[in-house]
Order: sequence, then structure tokens, then C-alpha cells
Amino acid sequence: MNLGIVVGVGDVFVRIAILLALAAGPFVVFALIIHFLEHAIQRRLSLRFGWKSVLWTGWLGTPIHELSHVAMCYLFRHRIDELVLFEPDQYSGRLGYVRHSFRRGNWFEEIGNVFIGIAPLIGGTMALAVLLWTFYPDAAVAAGDDSSATGVITATFATAGAICNNILQWSHFGTFRFWVFLYLVLCVGSHMAPSSSDYAGAGRGAILLGLLLFVILLIVVVTVGDLDRLASSVVDILSPVFALLTLAVVLCSIATLVVTLVLELVPNLLGR
Repeated sequence: MNLGIVVGVGDVFVRIAILLALAAGPFVVFALIIHFLEHAIQRRLSLRFGWKSVLWTGWLGTPIHELSHVAMCYLFRHRIDELVLFEPDQYSGRLGYVRHSFRRGNWFEEIGNVFIGIAPLIGGTMALAVLLWTFYPDAAVAAGDDSSATGVITATFATAGAICNNILQWSHFGTFRFWVFLYLVLCVGSHMAPSSSDYAGAGRGAILLGLLLFVILLIVVVTVGDLDRLASSVVDILSPVFALLTLAVVLCSIATLVVTLVLELVPNLLGR
């Protein structure tokens, strides 16, 4: 066997694996950041106001969370066995849930478990985008323009800067619109991270999805023969998705920052 051919094939396999890792990596990072921000908000509110403070945000954020699961269940042909949009239980910490079933051995439905698990992240991001377009359309337009910058990292920072520059203005802090917007962002953002139970049973689907994507990329490389152009195309396709996730992180960060400042200032104002 020609050693050069073996090395060449191995190089292609390695580069495809790296491409998959680079494509999936940002999703993992965004998910971890949003999970951290969600935990920070809920922890601060619960420490100050008790467990019932979760109801102030959960009435909106939890139904969006659960309906995101439902949408993916229908998309991947899972059966909805039970749906509870909002039923807070202090002892279990559960606010709502979706029970679904699928045919084991069906690769499409198995892969669906992955997307059903991360569905709240997708649904929450879309809800935040709608809120931004509704309350601050100029910021949404500016973010969309800046997200077209060359390079994922550059576009991410450009999107974040555009949103902050258009929303975090001193004149906005004195308006009713800003505080309603911030409250709704808080409601959605503090319940959009997938829970540990959301990921349960998604391991096999994740493996199948990874193998499927690997085979598709391998076929494209063999037929097209230009891995660099393929990598560029993948980045171009994912850039709008990363821009939306950046929007979610920025809005959740703004909500976390303002909530933290308010909770720190209130005791001082009350003389505590």
C-alpha cells in the first residue's frame, strides 16, 4: 500500500474531525455561558426573595422552554406523552416538563434527541431576537449589519458591540420601555438553558449525528476536493447562528448585570 495515500487519507480524516470540532465548539461555549448566566440570575433572586422569585420569571420562560422541546419533538416525529407548561414544584425544583417517546433503532428519531435536548437554547434565542426586534428594532438592524463582518470572532464582537451601543444608553434607563424589555429578557433568559434531564438519553443520538456529519463531509471532500473551501462554507453557514447566540448571550449578560446592580443598591437605599 502506498504510504503517501494512507497519510493523505489520514490527513483528510483529521481535518474533517477538526472542522466538526470547530463547528460544534462554539455551540458548547455559548451553552455554558448562558447556563452560567441563568444560574447567576436565579441564585441572586432566590437568595434575596426566596424560591418563589422563580415564579416571577418562570411564568413566561418555562412555557417557552417546554414549547421549544415540543416543536423539536414534532419535527423529529417523537410522540408527546405528557406536556405541562408551567406547574412549579418547590420540592423537586421542576417548573414544567415534556414527556416524549420514540422508536428505538430509528436513526432519525435517535438523532432528534440531541435537538430536543438543546431546543430551549434555540427557542429562547429566537424569543430574545423577537423581543429585540419589537422593542429596539434599530439595535436589531445594527446587529444584523455588523454580524456580516469577516470572521466568526470579529462578527461576534461586532454584534455584541452593536447591541450594547444601541441599548445601554443613559436615556433608555429612564424609560418604561427599557425596563419592560429588560424584564421580559430576564424571563426568557433565566430559563433557556437546557437542564441535565434535557440531555438524558441524547448520547446515542449525538454519536449518530457526529457520524452522519462526518460521512457527509467526507463525501463532499471526495467529490469537491477542496477542504479549505468547505471549511469556509461551513463558517459562512454558521455565522448567522453564532450571531443569534451572541445576541442571546449579550441580552442575558445585560439582564444579569442590571439585576446584580439593582440588588446590590436596594439594601443600601433601605439602610440595610
